[in-house]
Amino acid sequence: MRFIPGSGAAARGLVPDQSLSADPFFDDRELMTARVAAFTGDWHPAADLVAAAAGDWDRRTTVVRTLAAMVPEERSWLQAWTEERPDDPDLAVMRAEALVAMAWQRRGSASARYTTRQQAVPFFQLLEYAEAAAWQAAELAPADPTPCVSMISIAMGLNKRFAEFDGIWNGLTVRAPLHRPGHNRALQYWCAKWHGSEERMLRFAVSAAAKSPVLSPLPLIAAFEMALGGTPTWRAGYVQRGLEEALPWLNGEGAQHPCTREDRAYAILALMHNSRYDDAVKQFRHLGAHAEGHVWNFDTDVRKGAKPVEQFAALRAKACRRASKDS
Repeated sequence: MRFIPGSGAAARGLVPDQSLSADPFFDDRELMTARVAAFTGDWHPAADLVAAAAGDWDRRTTVVRTLAAMVPEERSWLQAWTEERPDDPDLAVMRAEALVAMAWQRRGSASARYTTRQQAVPFFQLLEYAEAAAWQAAELAPADPTPCVSMISIAMGLNKRFAEFDGIWNGLTVRAPLHRPGHNRALQYWCAKWHGSEERMLRFAVSAAAKSPVLSPLPLIAAFEMALGGTPTWRAGYVQRGLEEALPWLNGEGAQHPCTREDRAYAILALMHNSRYDDAVKQFRHLGAHAEGHVWNFDTDVRKGAKPVEQFAALRAKACRRASKDS
């Protein structure tokens, strides 16, 4: 693996390039244990972890989504859980999101015009199963917003229009008004590549960010989506305000939030586009060896195809070269 020479990362006390990892779970022992056990067919650590996260809804949704993402590859643990505890509300929540993961895995990540009939037919069928499972999960776990988050992905895939989406959204915000994973998915629903537009997405992101620091990074994600769509707005006022609101939260109360590492990646991209290299280095310092963010799959101009660890190292090297000596 080749990296830009003379990055200055080591001189600034940052993690060496060779220690970077795109594995998001290497220092989350509970989640790592649950994943390893699930791959061997043991569902108990996963069930225990999901149950323990009840009430910490951002963490719980993150855990459920992470474990559900394994199901297209290995589902024996979920089948064993179903056989032993068929009426478990936590299982219902997990099953709904697992069906969502299976549906999107069958579809693939390409845009609709590149999705074949062989991909689309099972995708829609699985989403219909997921929809029924999500409604059941919402009934069995009425305080948990996670089934509503699953429903947002289902709404995207089944082309649910605004009135239906509004019903789902109201259900989520009644349960957890500031639920961050739910807001992240809703932003995707409102972006131009799905069922909204750049204007609707920005309006949603800016309005949400004004409600709480936990939602303050949303305008940065919106800026990234705008850049993906060919409209770079990194120097816009809403990005500047987003940075000023998000950075204190990331470095303070939100430092351990499940979304923080991903948020730091969006912040770094915005900081680099605004020549704020000292601040970018500080965010790289916080990230340490974590190079798993979605942002690192793209180059600086958000063209797809970058390798996460190499892109992370290259952008970090650039920030270090251009930052002041004291950063």
